[in-house]
Amino acid sequence: MVSVKILGVSGTFVKGGNCDIAVQEALKTAAKLGDVETDFVTLADKEIAPCKHCQWCIEHRSLCKVNDDANGILQMMADADGIIFGAPTWCRTMAPPLLNLFSRARSTTFFFQTLRNKVGGFISLGFLDFGLENCLEVMENLVYGHGVIPIARATALASGVALGRRPDYLEHGVLDDPRGMVFIQGVGERVVEVARMVKYATQNGVVAAEPISLSTGTHLKPKKKVFVDGVWRDKEDKGKASA
Repeated sequence: MVSVKILGVSGTFVKGGNCDIAVQEALKTAAKLGDVETDFVTLADKEIAPCKHCQWCIEHRSLCKVNDDANGILQMMADADGIIFGAPTWCRTMAPPLLNLFSRARSTTFFFQTLRNKVGGFISLGFLDFGLENCLEVMENLVYGHGVIPIARATALASGVALGRRPDYLEHGVLDDPRGMVFIQGVGERVVEVARMVKYATQNGVVAAEPISLSTGTHLKPKKKVFVDGVWRDKEDKGKASA
């Protein structure tokens, strides 16, 4: 059996809350399948500044220069075979933490492709059943440019308090949503299943070891080019004003 490493990334501001619990439950299911190493990171207690589009990572073809938790988490994702992402639904879309993280991964998309062919599972949850599917779509669109393979998704309710149902329904949050928990566990199973297939294929040369082209369609400029005023230019043009 092919051993795999599955990482859970909880994109929430609430440490130990429903999103953390949901992702951890998916990881528990994954761990039961044998030869599966799991790891978990919540963004709730992490410092991740949003990208300011300074172009430093592009100019230097390097990871972001900002010294916070983003690069370390992106490395954890690169080391995994499969990743389970979770995010709360805010205003019928995804809460900000995951977006902040991926905004800092431009060099990963353009130059390194370290997330290419990672298997992705996605979990969204909210107090009400509004916007959960949209939240999933936003998460999947975020990873698309990195070459992540989306293969499983789940939604769950974290509370019924807005409907006046808290006393007798979802007293323990997402754990009390039986339908949601079945799908969350299914995400854990499916991510392991497909991650094993992809890893086995890669190890046996069935898939290309290197990307044929960048998923964004961007082509790297030759090294004789330099980055000036937001544009790649010939070295002899360095310092010339933009037309």
